[in-house]
Amino acid sequence: MIWNRIMTDTTNNYNQLLELAVLDSHGLLEPIEAELFTKSFHNAPASIQDEIINLQRELAEDDSLLPLVTPAPALKQKVLQAVTDAADQEARRLAPLALIGARASVAQGAGNNTSPSYFWRIAALVLFGISVVLGIIAVDTQRRIDNITQMAMNLDTAITITDVVGSKFKAFVDNPYCHVTRLERENGNPDGYLRIATNELFGGGYVIGIDLAQGEEIIIQGTTASGDVIELARITADSAISGRAFEIDKALVPGLTLTAINATTGQRWV
Repeated sequence: MIWNRIMTDTTNNYNQLLELAVLDSHGLLEPIEAELFTKSFHNAPASIQDEIINLQRELAEDDSLLPLVTPAPALKQKVLQAVTDAADQEARRLAPLALIGARASVAQGAGNNTSPSYFWRIAALVLFGISVVLGIIAVDTQRRIDNITQMAMNLDTAITITDVVGSKFKAFVDNPYCHVTRLERENGNPDGYLRIATNELFGGGYVIGIDLAQGEEIIIQGTTASGDVIELARITADSAISGRAFEIDKALVPGLTLTAINATTGQRWV
């Protein structure tokens, strides 16, 4: 839905990529999901790739995900036995010949080199991965409910936005390289807000003003990575929804900081 895309700072593709990254870091992706994650990761902008790499590194290095207290031997043995029984049952069902030597080797090596706490930590990490999956499913379900509820409410608004800024607006915000920035008045006045969409792969952008004061003129500015301040667009509120497209070179989009000011009063939007 166009309006849902405007009301968030990230695209659905971006959220899905982060969810897949969390599951991938715990080895919980199915083959088809792993392929989807790999393709999406390689097609993502460099900034998003770096964010995902840092996220997975933090998950891998976070000692808080592992138990700090060594449990009672009886409890550890019960958990390990349950894991072993489940593995044996699956092995008998699939009858993989390649596992015969591997399981024997692991069993022999466990008595010589591996401490019991290692297996307990592995079991704890698996249980944590399951809790992550259940949490993501719950969040995704709630989001779907919210989206369905808002679809009917936002249909007229979406059509109005397209009428105001042009027919190419929907395709622009649906592009995975589109990033939407939300601006609000610096003084905390809740009346009115701005949404600015830019595309770091192709350049260009759109600005949408919602519930601005009648006749209010807003100047959209961008500060580039080199510190230069450029004027991107001006809009004047003549209805509940105002907006327009603007041009910006794709080379200037990475690292661009967006702000706005009232052309008359100088009031800032950040």
